[in-house]
Amino acid sequence: MTLHKIISWLYVAVALSAAGLWFYASIIQVPTDIQSGYGSLVGVEEMSAGFKKQGFWNAAAAAMTGVAVLLELVAAKAFPPE
Repeated sequence: MTLHKIISWLYVAVALSAAGLWFYASIIQVPTDIQSGYGSLVGVEEMSAGFKKQGFWNAAAAAMTGVAVLLELVAAKAFPPE
């Protein structure tokens, strides 16, 4: 197997992993049941924790997408098609 094919398969694997991470981020439950209790809001901390978890996994997926793009550029520029 040539180096071009290895890098090409690697960027496909990284891109699919990024898609998997974005899917995981999309199914994270974010509680939206906010209620008022004795002058304060109840449930905001749980909602914030859900958004933070989604943000972390979205950022990881975006970083993996960037790596996939860089691998694709390396495969295309370093090993141009014949």
